[in-house]
Amino acid sequence: MAAKQKSNLNELGPLLFSAIRLIQARLTHVEGSNDKISSPLQWHTLHFIEEKKTPLMKEVADYLSITPPSVTPLIDGLVESKMLKRNFDKDDRRTIRLAITVKGEKAMKKEFNRMLSQMKKVLVCLNEKERGQLILIYKKVLNSLTN
Repeated sequence: MAAKQKSNLNELGPLLFSAIRLIQARLTHVEGSNDKISSPLQWHTLHFIEEKKTPLMKEVADYLSITPPSVTPLIDGLVESKMLKRNFDKDDRRTIRLAITVKGEKAMKKEFNRMLSQMKKVLVCLNEKERGQLILIYKKVLNSLTN
């Protein structure tokens, strides 16, 4: 790898991590209400469960890259706020499937729209051409990660 390319990558890494951290901080709710999603982790959890329909707790833990015991308090909070429900298997009560509720779907949609609005405020510093370039870059990065 050429020295200049290495230098660019050494500069890009910290910039990318700082930008992600600051964007995530800007998008995070500060207040915790039973009607609101109060963390990006909760949003990702609800999104995954909505996509998978009725995943097991272990599947959620694997998706979030945390241990099953660590996912329990997260799920408990979402069940308590009535955004998720636990469905026990009729044949094996040890098997618990998770499902998003109507309240969870509404909260997720509301939060997504709020995050999108905040993201637009963050990206206003880029002109139309730069936003187009950013989209192409993200598509290229995502494509390399999924192939």
